[in-house]
Amino acid sequence: KKPITVEKTFKFLLNGEPFREVFCSPCDIEDFCVGFLAQEKKIYSAEDIISLEIKDSLIDVKIKSGIKPAQVYFANDVTFIAKDILACADKLLSELSTTHAKTNGTHSGALSDGKNILLLREDIGRHNVFDKIHGAAIRDKIFLGNKILIFSGRCSSEMISKLGRMGTPAVLAKSVPTTLAIDIAQKLGITLAAKLSAGSFCIYTNPQRIVLS
Repeated sequence: KKPITVEKTFKFLLNGEPFREVFCSPCDIEDFCVGFLAQEKKIYSAEDIISLEIKDSLIDVKIKSGIKPAQVYFANDVTFIAKDILACADKLLSELSTTHAKTNGTHSGALSDGKNILLLREDIGRHNVFDKIHGAAIRDKIFLGNKILIFSGRCSSEMISKLGRMGTPAVLAKSVPTTLAIDIAQKLGITLAAKLSAGSFCIYTNPQRIVLS
């Protein structure tokens, strides 16, 4: 009998005012908060946050006023070697997704430079996984424009839009993407690879970033 997956509700205060009610796995909450605010275009860097306090089910964040948008861009000519990102995907799915292994009830994602896994996050919500990785990258000042996100689930249109806001040029997902996800990835210039199986995957958009040999 597998353990039950933990889900928790948090009430989000932004500058003292009710902002959102969110549902997520109660781990890496600071990363989730920063990534969520960045996705909502409330902040663009860790320096935009004055304070972030988490107490029980309350997230209390104060941010600076007059925040200026930051430019998001992909690095020129970034490429990823297929066998290397397959090795990272195999490691994520077979070794590192510890909560999923225990419960079979979470999604997992990893940020990679193409050879090494730099960040790993898990959550009950696939959108939250992307937010946590985004937030961790902001907090650790990791440039996302030359990285690939490896994901245990399916990329929908919203997931691809999140990648666009992150400035991440490539994703490798386990499951087949949606038609709208493919359309948006093509328009945003994001390399969308998916349909992972033993030693292979499909490339749906912008294949120039994947080196096969």
